[in-house]
Amino acid sequence: MQRVSETDAQLVILAQDGDSDAFEALHARLLPGLRRFAYRLVGDSLEAEDITQEALLTLYLNLSHIDPPEHVRAYVYRIVRNRCYDSLRRDGRRGALSLDQDEDAGGVRISFDLPDSRATPPEEAAHWLLLGLEVREMIDTLPENQQQTLMLFAESELTYQEIAEVMGVSIGTVKSRLFHAKRTLRGRLRRQTLAAIREALDEDDDTFDEDSEEAVPPTPEHRAGQSLQEKEIA
Repeated sequence: MQRVSETDAQLVILAQDGDSDAFEALHARLLPGLRRFAYRLVGDSLEAEDITQEALLTLYLNLSHIDPPEHVRAYVYRIVRNRCYDSLRRDGRRGALSLDQDEDAGGVRISFDLPDSRATPPEEAAHWLLLGLEVREMIDTLPENQQQTLMLFAESELTYQEIAEVMGVSIGTVKSRLFHAKRTLRGRLRRQTLAAIREALDEDDDTFDEDSEEAVPPTPEHRAGQSLQEKEIA
């Protein structure tokens, strides 16, 4: 059951009161982003799925301890991050992604809508595919902490405070990592690529703008409002 009009915190409160549908909605809302984040760290889709489901089970078993409820995203993302690192240390592996892996859940993605392939000429579809690969390739050259911070900011839409809690650092460190990550990408991506991304994201998006370092990620209320608006449009 979809509960798009309610924020994460509202769903947590309802779930704490025994509303199973509320937790099901929260589970469905969190699952895709958590799965992508886990895959980004461990590089294995099956392991990422296991870690994600374990983290969501831990969330369910500890719902009463989520206080304030607004901290739910930071809580569950931190569980995923810690369990990924435990797995990497146990197996002696590095959490690097290969661009050769065909895995939809992997990689740091800047979320913009590609043209509908059914109505897009093949050459234009290929153009957008190459742009996406270029962005992912450049992001993969960033230091690991900058990659994670950028993913949590641009893909998972966590706030500065949430990212700081997930990564165990200060808000100032989060802002610094985002600043350096975006500055590096602006310097490495072709001007045509940056222009195409800005156009696809519309002028309101400031992910790659020069003056966007102090831009605040969407609030929980804004995330819920976006979901409701998307449902109404659909």
